[in-house]
Amino acid sequence: MPMVSSGASSMVGILSMVTGLMVSFRSGSSYDRWYEGRRTWAALTSTSRSFLRLLAFASPPNPTTKPLQARAMNDLAQTVVAFSWATMYRLRDQPGVDHPELRALLPPSLLDAYSDIPTLPPGRRSSIDGAGKVQHSSASESTRALAALNTEPLPPSDPTSAPPSTFPSNTGAQSYKPKHRFATLPPSSTNLPLSLIRVMQALLNEFHTAKLASVGDPEADTPVLDDATFSTCIGSLNQFTEHLTALERIRDTPIPLILNIHLQALLFVYVGAVPLQLVRTLGIWCVPATAIACAVFYGVDRAAEELSDPFGTEPNDLPIAKFCQQIEAEWQEMLGTGHASQGNDWEPESLKKEE
Repeated sequence: MPMVSSGASSMVGILSMVTGLMVSFRSGSSYDRWYEGRRTWAALTSTSRSFLRLLAFASPPNPTTKPLQARAMNDLAQTVVAFSWATMYRLRDQPGVDHPELRALLPPSLLDAYSDIPTLPPGRRSSIDGAGKVQHSSASESTRALAALNTEPLPPSDPTSAPPSTFPSNTGAQSYKPKHRFATLPPSSTNLPLSLIRVMQALLNEFHTAKLASVGDPEADTPVLDDATFSTCIGSLNQFTEHLTALERIRDTPIPLILNIHLQALLFVYVGAVPLQLVRTLGIWCVPATAIACAVFYGVDRAAEELSDPFGTEPNDLPIAKFCQQIEAEWQEMLGTGHASQGNDWEPESLKKEE
């Protein structure tokens, strides 16, 4: 027994530094993913705020006299707001437009164009669907790491399986009819946020060519979006694409499976060697001491696993649904219907036109 205890002491001494480094790397990389997810979503919120501010000044001075322009601009702004909701559902692998927030924000004609997008069956809790795709909102880190292995890709979907459709507007005598075609996703595709970026691009192109009065420029013979504003809006769309790509990268890049397996094996060996080292000095008390050491190491590992996917629905995940609600509430305030919109009619005294 003394020889075994001495050997265990040597093993624990050798493994202590390696175990500490691995656990530190594990927790640090998971927190970096969590923090980068928060920082990227903050950038998405900032881009949405700037975009919506520009659209607020592109609205007609009197919406009652220009109902078509007002409705089209409101559709564009609500699509900007819906982009954050669509991004949230994409990160959680909940495809389709059958979500209350999206159905309330997107125009009915656009919802009809997206009616063929597959949705998650109600009550489904499986972590991997039939096509081998991970549902990140419920999958464990090991499951996500398995799905991220460099394996043979699935066959590409047939782009002709879903016929292209246009973006018709609401029925009625005064209907808004864009000249551009809008993207329709094939049934196997679920990248709704990317398609919404294309919708916003098409609407921006029309507002850049349409010559109508707006809040920012009351002259009727000028474009709704002048060259500078149009360029800034296009820049916002480019930033939307960058934010979406960055968020997908965070979601789809878990800790490599080989490192996770090696860490679990290392923890098992280390915790198993601890009681053999402590039994000579603590006796029977080596049992609770080992239990405490096991709880500490595996607790850190479990916390790191929970932080590794910051876009789920667990308590320690990022509250991205609240962030989306905040963007929507701020748009209402810009329209003058929110609680903090009383100052929308204010103008600088030095720039007011004299009567």
